[in-house]
Amino acid sequence: MKVDNEKDDDIAPTFLQMVGSTMLSFLGVSKDSRRQRDFKHGNYKVFIASGFILAFLFIMIVVGIVQLVLPN
Repeated sequence: MKVDNEKDDDIAPTFLQMVGSTMLSFLGVSKDSRRQRDFKHGNYKVFIASGFILAFLFIMIVVGIVQLVLPN
């Protein structure tokens, strides 16, 4: 089973896997093998773009919740 896992680490991640890795990094949880795969084969532009988009969405969600809680 270890051999199959090593083969998966040598394959470049798909777009959705890179976005998923970015989401996991926001939570602070990720496997070391996934991190190594991302740094070895990943496209940094996708990580930067998805990071900005996720940060923007997080800020908008927090602002929306504050607007709902505070009285007008």
